[in-house]
Amino acid sequence: MTNAAGMEVLNQPLHGIVIPSGLFIVGLAVIAWSVGDARYMLGLTILIIFLTFRLGIAYSNRRSVLANKWTPLELEEQTLITRNAAIYRFKLKNSSETLDIATGFHLAVKVTVDNQEEIRYYTPISNKFANGYFDIIVKSYVDGKVSKWFASLKPGQCVEFKGPVGRFSYVTNSFKRIGMVTGGSAITPMLSVLNKIVTTPEDTTKVSLIYANETENDIMLKEELDELAKKYPNFEVHYVLSKPRGSWNGDIGHVTKEHMQNYLPPPAAENRLLICGPPKMKQMLLSYASELGWPKGVLNSKPDDQVFVF
Repeated sequence: MTNAAGMEVLNQPLHGIVIPSGLFIVGLAVIAWSVGDARYMLGLTILIIFLTFRLGIAYSNRRSVLANKWTPLELEEQTLITRNAAIYRFKLKNSSETLDIATGFHLAVKVTVDNQEEIRYYTPISNKFANGYFDIIVKSYVDGKVSKWFASLKPGQCVEFKGPVGRFSYVTNSFKRIGMVTGGSAITPMLSVLNKIVTTPEDTTKVSLIYANETENDIMLKEELDELAKKYPNFEVHYVLSKPRGSWNGDIGHVTKEHMQNYLPPPAAENRLLICGPPKMKQMLLSYASELGWPKGVLNSKPDDQVFVF
């Protein structure tokens, strides 16, 4: 075993329980068997029950994000991706852990701003196979208390997380085509769904995304989305800008019913429509979807709704 591998074993929370306990149980079992004393067998039974309980606690503690309590996690690095948005990478408790949460689910984040607790929800955008960390995107707003707080964070500082939280349901190949419409930082749950599809080799779902922003510089992860569209034949992306600058040759304005009709799959039982964005945008898109023939959608969507609003 290499030094690195040895250190990795020592990093595991179960290490200090499993190895010594296993050796002790084996030794006690040998003694109990050889002497045939009922007291040894009773002691062994009690020990096994106790260790099972302790192992349950240890397994819970090895997970970095829990649904029933807040856990402080350290910021590893911050990467600016647009003029007002950044990716924040947080360390998990050990380097071999992965944050494999349900597709489209979020993490709750708790911060204290001006002596008041604030809770927000962010969808991890990192690959489910990423070891030892996860990424979230935070967009800064002029009047955004929490986004300003995030912008002031430095590597080494901690943020409290809890989760996962959500109601979206995704089953591989349950739909032939999925249409997505979103804007700004609301791209994150769509990225979660995309990550699930492209990292599942047997998933043949075709995905069409309409992504709205003000300017081209506001498009988050544009290079990654364009690269994904080139490499993955079942994915296509269309951008709509409300305030284009320079030599923009794409769609201009706000997302319209015509955009949805031209770029997204038609309303059919084998297709699904996903919507995410500011409240007014969601209401507008739901209205367009209904006019195009999709089943009537609601803001508080149920997990399996054909028209789902994050």
